[in-house]
Amino acid sequence: MFAEDDLPRYAPDAENARDRLQGMLDKMRAAASWPWKPSTVVLYRESVWPSLLGKLADETEIVRLRSEMDAEIARLDAAV
Repeated sequence: MFAEDDLPRYAPDAENARDRLQGMLDKMRAAASWPWKPSTVVLYRESVWPSLLGKLADETEIVRLRSEMDAEIARLDAAV
């Protein structure tokens, strides 16, 4: 009935993912303690951040963002 070529292809929106990650990272950097309630932090750690990072194609960018996020996570965790 449907030819495989007629189906829309999913293409992750890397620009949107990059913007969202950078916005969250900026918010983390500006905060003295976690800027979100604990349940939101858990959701971000377990689901949102890995999903957004997975939408980026450039491995160097992924490693850089993950490293910057890990530094902020450690700082904010220590502030609790």
